[in-house]
Amino acid sequence: MLKNEEIDQLTGLPNLYSFRKNAQKLMDDRTKTEREFAIIYFDVQNFKSYNSRYGFEAGDRFLQNMAKHIEKIFPELMVARFSDDHFVALSYFNSLESRIDDLRRRVVNYNPDAGVELHAGIYELEPDDTDISVACDRARIACNSIKTKYDNAFRYYDKELGNQLDLAHYIIHHINEAVLNGYLRVYYQPVVRVITGRVCGFEALARWDDPVHGFLMPGVFIPLLEDAHLIYKLDAFVIKQVCEDIREYMDQGYQPQPVSINLSRTDFHQKDMYRLVNDAVHTNKIPKNLIHIEVTESALDDNQDVLKGTIDKFRRGGYQVWMDDFGSGYSSLNLLKDYEFDVLKFDMKFLQNFGSNPKEMAIWENVINMAEEIGIQTLAEGVETMEAWDFLKRVGCEKAQGYFFGRPMNKSECMDYLDEFKEEIRPSRSVLLEEEAALDRNKTIVELKDEEPEEEEMDRIGTIEDERFMAESPVYLTLAARGFVSLLEYNSYSQFQKHSFFIVANLTQDSLQRVYLSGKRKLLDKAYRRLESYQQMIDDIVENTVIQEEKRNVSDFFSKDRLILAYHSGITFDEIEFHRIVDIKMAPRWTHTIYQVMEDHGDIIAYFLSFDIDEFKRSKDLVRQMAERDALTGLYNRHTAVPLIRNRLYRHQSGKSAMIMIDVDNFKDINDKYGSFAGDEVLRRISARLDDTFGRDGIVCHIDQDEFLVFLENILVTNTEDRITELCDNVFGVRYHDDKITFTVSAGYVIHPEQGRGYHDLYRKADMALCMAKNAGKGTAIKYSEK
Repeated sequence: MLKNEEIDQLTGLPNLYSFRKNAQKLMDDRTKTEREFAIIYFDVQNFKSYNSRYGFEAGDRFLQNMAKHIEKIFPELMVARFSDDHFVALSYFNSLESRIDDLRRRVVNYNPDAGVELHAGIYELEPDDTDISVACDRARIACNSIKTKYDNAFRYYDKELGNQLDLAHYIIHHINEAVLNGYLRVYYQPVVRVITGRVCGFEALARWDDPVHGFLMPGVFIPLLEDAHLIYKLDAFVIKQVCEDIREYMDQGYQPQPVSINLSRTDFHQKDMYRLVNDAVHTNKIPKNLIHIEVTESALDDNQDVLKGTIDKFRRGGYQVWMDDFGSGYSSLNLLKDYEFDVLKFDMKFLQNFGSNPKEMAIWENVINMAEEIGIQTLAEGVETMEAWDFLKRVGCEKAQGYFFGRPMNKSECMDYLDEFKEEIRPSRSVLLEEEAALDRNKTIVELKDEEPEEEEMDRIGTIEDERFMAESPVYLTLAARGFVSLLEYNSYSQFQKHSFFIVANLTQDSLQRVYLSGKRKLLDKAYRRLESYQQMIDDIVENTVIQEEKRNVSDFFSKDRLILAYHSGITFDEIEFHRIVDIKMAPRWTHTIYQVMEDHGDIIAYFLSFDIDEFKRSKDLVRQMAERDALTGLYNRHTAVPLIRNRLYRHQSGKSAMIMIDVDNFKDINDKYGSFAGDEVLRRISARLDDTFGRDGIVCHIDQDEFLVFLENILVTNTEDRITELCDNVFGVRYHDDKITFTVSAGYVIHPEQGRGYHDLYRKADMALCMAKNAGKGTAIKYSEK
């Protein structure tokens, strides 16, 4: 007879204490029989949901019913309820699998609509097993290993699981040793801007290079440390190491990139993570904007008051907070409502069929559009192909990471990676400003890259001696300079020298050391000589040769005090582009200046090279205009206009806007009757009229064939409606050879924000309104209506 303290009060089965005591005795006596013993550990999946849906009383009845079935199917030795929905049986080995299947069917059929499942872990007792508790743990481990595998009802404990158990035990008991002895290392994976492909940050990833078990991946040790509530030791190490690495990088004169750090949900309950991060940042004297905090969506299900308070503290303290694994849970949209995030990060695994499933593209296009509207950036991880990158460009995702852009790298590899990136011809400050502005408008900037095989690139890399020879060789420097001059569209190297300035200044002494100004040391009829004041010369140049709008910026750039401060901050070179007045009778010309600062015998010396790039800028502007404009009509093309419109909608603060779809009526008939050249002439003429009507205060775009898109900001609705109506009331005439072609246009429009918010929503509604206008008759304008 069992005592009361040995009985589970709900089911009447033996409890954990009773099972361990009596099963231990049965195991000790098993040598008296030749029959094999097995421990079976049962776990009911989704039992918490069952309780939530049907109530605790129904849940108790479920467990009582399950207990009766276990006793009936495994009657020979002993069964027990360990806790909650966990049961254990000590049984003979005969027909074991069929009996587990029988029990599973009975459990599931008790309430088929409940969605519960039964999993079992089996441990076959070995002759040398002496501890029943260890045997039960092994059965439990086998059961837990198939928790997420609904097609497997049971699993045996085997050598693989045994190795996993040994490894788990090793990891938990050696985390301190791994931190102290340098077995843990931080790897960095690049994050790039989708539009340009340029690196804009890194994600810090932990790796464990163990002397016993070799290289351990985070998917192995992170879940174990989380379950053991030891993950804070790993995350504290990563935070400290990342801040130290950034400091080291800055001390070597490099421009650092932001790094995002993953924090576990258990961190927030065990440690003051804000203080931990902030102390590391202040100790290493790095800017807060270089550290971003990543929190997984699943972590937000835990104690929300604690987590929300810490997230808000991070953001108030000047740190960005990112939501990792967005879309992997069931409450993503609620979390966006309740929390403030700077970036949403989603995995490309959710977009496996983006090339063939239009629904996926529509879903993510709208998710990204929604994020933009509420002021959150988007980042896709796991990008591994060019197709995936192209997809992200199409849907407007802002950032990306994955093996396509770069694998995770240790600190040394990462510094080499950035060093190579740094040594490329760097874009000027004004170009970077242009590109940032373009990114703010979601404009596309495409960089053409060398497509030669990687092996051939490697063959071209020489030794350190080769590089030193190249750096010191006057022939190499001359050829490089001539090639550079050719790219800038100078006719000859001598012409480049004629239009360039070279200045060497001792900033510490505020004196000029060398001055080369277009072949004679004069600038606007004023001569400058050695040992004169550098700052005075700069003040004269800015005052007399720089256009008014750029004087302050240029003056700050050349300022002696700023250059010295920048040098002590680790910035040894920079560049700027500005408009310089060459002749008061001529238009100002673009000038590019680059400088290098170094120390010589305790003094800070600056070397400046300025040269004329006006022809290069004009050529570049022409190319940009050709890329942005439709060749036939001269209006914006779709690829340029859509990002511009999306950006203006995103930055919309007040007032009303309108999106208008316009279509040439019976355009196909015009092409058929008069020919395609006549049709082109019609499109050119109506484009000019649309640009004249709307171009001064909006964006006018030629979408395709005879369709046009217009976006107007800060409108008076009645005035805009009158302009659209007047346009559609006209009958336009175009003379083409001996023919006079007459036609009308129809329009559909929608008002923002009262009738829609995002670009796709407004476009869809304007298109619907245009369809209604076409159906109502030619030369008609209709405003979108829900009716």
